[in-house]
Amino acid sequence: MLRRLLPLVVFACVVAAAAPAPVLAQSPAPIVIGATVAQRQEAARAMVPLLGSVKAHAQPGTSVTSGGAPNSPFTGTQTTLFSFTLSRRSVPVDPRVVTAMNRLLDWNVGAAGRDQEARLFDQWLMELQSRSTAAMSLTGGGVCDLNCVVTRMTTLNETWGPTARGRADARDEVLLDALTAAVLATRPDHR
Repeated sequence: MLRRLLPLVVFACVVAAAAPAPVLAQSPAPIVIGATVAQRQEAARAMVPLLGSVKAHAQPGTSVTSGGAPNSPFTGTQTTLFSFTLSRRSVPVDPRVVTAMNRLLDWNVGAAGRDQEARLFDQWLMELQSRSTAAMSLTGGGVCDLNCVVTRMTTLNETWGPTARGRADARDEVLLDALTAAVLATRPDHR
């Protein structure tokens, strides 16, 4: 009986070996927040300087800047001679957040002995990832990895708003909100 089945088993093995293996679509492995040190340092070098404009928004007080007005619907060009924007931050920023912002701005990324700043940056990055993932899910996207977070925060496109000034302000508010959450989430001994 075994002699009769042997040719059949050999034939089945040869056919199975000769059959093409199923091809799975290969995509690059996603970079997660727990990415390599080099990837996190590159992200820090790209994102920490954005806190400079956030710091200006976080300061209480009145600010006057040159404003903008839309083009006239009649002429299609600017018809406003003078335009300015007067603003005042109505909600004060927690002094711990301002201190953390200053620490990150002064941080020499990759320097030894700056583990507190690295942990703060990682916490801030995780907060930004959750906000970016939420924004991506609204537009039908998926999880936002490290590259997605950096690209989203450094690229001011139409997803941030209709005007350039509004886009920068919206991004600065997201950065400040995420940093506030990161500071409040850290333990007292890591501040």
